[in-house]
Amino acid sequence: MKKSILFLTLFLVFNLKAQEADIQKLANEGNFIALSHLNIEEWENENFSIPLLRAYIYNAMMRCEKSNAEIDLIINDKEVQENPQTMITILRVQADNYVKVSQYKQAADIYKKIIDDYRDLLGEGIGNWQNVYRMYNALSEVKPLQVHIPHETKIQTKFDKKGLPQVQVRTPKDTVSLIFDTGAGFSLVTESVANRLGIKILVDSFIGGGGIANTEYMKIGFVDTLYLGDILYKNIVFLVCEDEKLTFSEYLDFSMNGVLGLPEIKALSSIKIHKNGVLEISKNDDKRKSNMMLSGGQQIIVQTNDSLLFILDTGNVGGTHLSNNYYNKNKENIESIGDTCSQFVGSFGGTKFFPVYELSNFPIKINSNTNILPKIVCHTQPTWIGYEYDGWLGQDIISKYDYMLLDFKNMYFALENYPKEKNK
Repeated sequence: MKKSILFLTLFLVFNLKAQEADIQKLANEGNFIALSHLNIEEWENENFSIPLLRAYIYNAMMRCEKSNAEIDLIINDKEVQENPQTMITILRVQADNYVKVSQYKQAADIYKKIIDDYRDLLGEGIGNWQNVYRMYNALSEVKPLQVHIPHETKIQTKFDKKGLPQVQVRTPKDTVSLIFDTGAGFSLVTESVANRLGIKILVDSFIGGGGIANTEYMKIGFVDTLYLGDILYKNIVFLVCEDEKLTFSEYLDFSMNGVLGLPEIKALSSIKIHKNGVLEISKNDDKRKSNMMLSGGQQIIVQTNDSLLFILDTGNVGGTHLSNNYYNKNKENIESIGDTCSQFVGSFGGTKFFPVYELSNFPIKINSNTNILPKIVCHTQPTWIGYEYDGWLGQDIISKYDYMLLDFKNMYFALENYPKEKNK
């Protein structure tokens, strides 16, 4: 189940030397995972391009303070200040750093600066900028998200009729079940659930964006205290939608209360999601080589097949699939070997059929594990936010393994099986 929030996608063009073509290629593809492995701390600051690239990399790898430190090095540079488009790019990364650490007032101030100082360059997209500013300005008085984990803990989830993992959360007012969804940039509930939990609404009728590239209007609010088992969250932000927006009766015969999204998931630092539904949260001091990052739309991006970038979406029961971005890069081959058909997509805000190509025996490699999918669809049109990546990693792959590891300290993702007992 894919939800998307309206965010402005991060694009970049760097003026790097010819011998740095590989770096340029990775930068243009947005593969900050691969770039993070290239001794970026040792790159010389020959001009503002290198600190800006480092700022992007640190932003994607959840090293937001280091990203803003790189921005501080160049934001007052005369060459930068005289280039409005570069200033917009820099400010956008800076704002996203604050969003990722839930410092909403700082993010709102930067979005306001972009609107006030560069209004003439924003064109028809100015409404999007104003909408994002309005959202974060409404959250300006909300303190950053906090989480208190009293001990290493395990939480039992229950699977709904579609196979999605649900967790029970509670506030002082009520207890409800929400989908545990890494693909949600914000936690989201229906209006009736918001009333039950005591969520304080801060602003209504801002554009949140639907899951199938449609426009949806939502409210946004917060609750002071929320528990997930023994884990205590403070200052949780929720998007709030009409109840009917999370009801999919026409094709799916399915409805839900809402989702617990990425901000609350990544706050747990290290989590194993077991096939039997157990969430295991524990302290993690291991050092691992990064293979995932966080997008500007607050989505987990996993590196697959050594160079492809897939959005991780534990709420996706429709299966792993390829995006129109992958199609555009491999169009000739896909059209020669694929079969045309259509795929039904149901998500927040509605349902729709999309034209796709169906491919056979497609490999998905993550770390040292490779799965061959007998069938996989490739979209030829944008469906929702995230289409600039190569695809979505869904439950058809995840469910083949005993557990999934999300390590936000090392930005590392793995699908693993329990060790087999040796024959005596």
